[in-house]
Amino acid sequence: MKPLVEGLERQYGSSVEFRRLDLGGSDQASLALAEKLGVQYVPTFVYASKDGVISKTAVGEQTTDQLKAGLDALKR
Repeated sequence: MKPLVEGLERQYGSSVEFRRLDLGGSDQASLALAEKLGVQYVPTFVYASKDGVISKTAVGEQTTDQLKAGLDALKR
């Protein structure tokens, strides 16, 4: 998934902010945010507006079209 997400970040990066959380390490900020968002499985994609309203959460591997649909919805 990493190459796919990195490609989408290059494509959408000027209009959508991407954040990756390190859930396997000791980064307490990442772990706290994952807990707040209810992330239990990797990968989990959380689509949130600029004001923090979550519009969609997708768990598991996603196709390019699925990810683009979530990102395009944020741009509206």
